[in-house]
Amino acid sequence: MQHTNKFHFSPSSLALFVMLMSTFPFSVFAVITMQDAVKIAIAHDPWLTGNQLQEQALRAASEGVNNLPDPMLTMGLLNLPSDGFAFNQEAMTQFKVGIAQTFPRGDSLAIKQQQLSYQADQHPYQREDRKAKIQVTVSQLWLNAIKADQTIRLIERDRVLFEQLVDIVKASYSSAQGNTRQQDVISAQLELARLDDRLTAVNSQRDMALTNLSEWLSPAAQLAVYETFAANTSIPTSPELPDAFTVLLQRADNMGLLQVLTQHPALLAIEQSAKAGDTAVNLAQQKYKPQWGVNASYAYRDDDQLGQSRADFFSIGITVDVPLFGYAQQDSEVAASRLTAQAIETDKRLLQQRMLAQMLSLYQQKTRFGQREAGFLTAILPQTQEQADASLSAYTTDDGDFSEVMRARISQLSAHIDLIDIQIEKFKIRIQLWYFLEGHTSSYNTGEYR
Repeated sequence: MQHTNKFHFSPSSLALFVMLMSTFPFSVFAVITMQDAVKIAIAHDPWLTGNQLQEQALRAASEGVNNLPDPMLTMGLLNLPSDGFAFNQEAMTQFKVGIAQTFPRGDSLAIKQQQLSYQADQHPYQREDRKAKIQVTVSQLWLNAIKADQTIRLIERDRVLFEQLVDIVKASYSSAQGNTRQQDVISAQLELARLDDRLTAVNSQRDMALTNLSEWLSPAAQLAVYETFAANTSIPTSPELPDAFTVLLQRADNMGLLQVLTQHPALLAIEQSAKAGDTAVNLAQQKYKPQWGVNASYAYRDDDQLGQSRADFFSIGITVDVPLFGYAQQDSEVAASRLTAQAIETDKRLLQQRMLAQMLSLYQQKTRFGQREAGFLTAILPQTQEQADASLSAYTTDDGDFSEVMRARISQLSAHIDLIDIQIEKFKIRIQLWYFLEGHTSSYNTGEYR
């Protein structure tokens, strides 16, 4: 059974491809890199668009909040006699027009405007954090597909060798030469079937990884990804972490690592939320201050029934609320706002601790994967190669068992697959560690390692 690493499109997929080809430039369908996939995912992320709209809404609300409430206009007829409804019958009958204006308590308008501004200021940091997380997520999905793709190519390469071993044992059994048994022929065919099953499973893993990756991409980029992985895709390279950051991780310097995190957008967003919480406390405290108002009115009176003129009236006054019964409610609102602000500060400390623990844990994993990688390259792979060569040499000289030959070759293949897993996992950990440098250094944003 022959295996190929090419992707096959169904008639419906081919029709979709032709339609998209007529819509997008051909260059869009060229092979892309992991860096390209990250940029496309960021450009097509609806969350970023929604977050920007939320920021614009808050800033629009902030611009309009620092205005006095609209004045109240009143008009009415006063003291109209009910026995004749004549406007000039009684001296106190008036047509009155008044206007009243209330003023917010203290500096509540300016504080509310500042609060909305702080809330809006969270969003740019949230978007930067979202972009950094997309970089991590898409890169890891890409590496999952790379791992499966490299494993497929490795199995397909070694499958040729297994087929040759099956042919050798069949020929040896047919010619009745050496100590080859029918059991060896069956064992060789069984191992080849297991290898085919393993290849099918890894193909399924690659398909799943590409499907998960495609969720982040545009339709044109999705086709480009499939074309990329249909070609000979290799494991990307990545630069090492900055030396200063590595030293802090090696020493487990908590204070130094927390200093690195001070400019991280996730924490800066919480700081803006904390500032908004503080203004909420100030806003609640404004309710202790009185609310003032002014009013003015003009009352027109008609001439009396004898034609004599009557004086019109003009009135002006002020209003102020008397906080006799509201202190308990105001105290509760201030306390609730203060507790909410303290909870936000607690959230910030918890996030700092979680990020710190993640950094140290990831660095320990990176160190262990580095040790394992070195062990595979210096000891395990050379020894499995020697074991495979020795077992085959012993079998060809009638001094060994064919089952040992198959086990040695399977062990060698498994060692190479394990090395791919280690290298990919080490790469993924390095990408996650770069996330914590977001906002502190610009090297992560260059995308050079993709």
